[in-house]
Amino acid sequence: MTNRPDPHPLAADHDRPVVAFFDADETLIAMKTPFSLLRWRLRRQGDITGAAYERAVEPLRRLASMGVTPVEVVSKFYELHAGIPWGDVVAEARAWYADLREHGAPFIEPTVARLRRHQQAGHRTVVISGSWPATLHPITDDLGIDLVLCTEPDLDADGRMTGAIRHAMFGPAKADAVREALAKFGADPADCYAYGDDPGDLTMLGMVGHPTVVGANPRMTEHAAQHGWPTLPATLAAGTRRQHV
Repeated sequence: MTNRPDPHPLAADHDRPVVAFFDADETLIAMKTPFSLLRWRLRRQGDITGAAYERAVEPLRRLASMGVTPVEVVSKFYELHAGIPWGDVVAEARAWYADLREHGAPFIEPTVARLRRHQQAGHRTVVISGSWPATLHPITDDLGIDLVLCTEPDLDADGRMTGAIRHAMFGPAKADAVREALAKFGADPADCYAYGDDPGDLTMLGMVGHPTVVGANPRMTEHAAQHGWPTLPATLAAGTRRQHV
């Protein structure tokens, strides 16, 4: 049996630092992690049928279908959490992820495989995501990610969520985050890599010399074809399934 050449080879090794940037939700793992946590929390509170979850998210689905910006949809999600201590959300998210791992986290295998190859090559790995730290950090700690730059909740003096967003990590903010990480690690963007699944990731992908589109979003695959970018299939880990909002 002959070995096939890697369709997505890493650039040749050199002494300069290299950073690999990853979106998280639908790029590394097949779900919107904050919504997965909400579903899990409500189920633990007795929402066996999912009716309470549907009531909570249906207004957000309607907003998304109207074409409003992602940050507007996410803002409504944060409003659902006004008054909740952030520490409670963080602790709950750790329990959520432990349960998810026990039953099979739907990681996107080709992207995680690329992450592992970057780590083996000594590259720095950074997640830049519109999700919040509560659900991202259990995942990124598990995967050994070096740096997480993401949407941050607004907290009051007592550490409770106000229902507002302090910093939103969408669109152009992702490009700013790439610049921040490049400066932190002293890397040349031409040497670096990025992986994303959604048009909102294009600002991040366009910042580096080696962008890759994950999944089959038509706008993204068209953009990749026009610019000669490689693509990766969003194949799930065996025995797992995608979690839909």
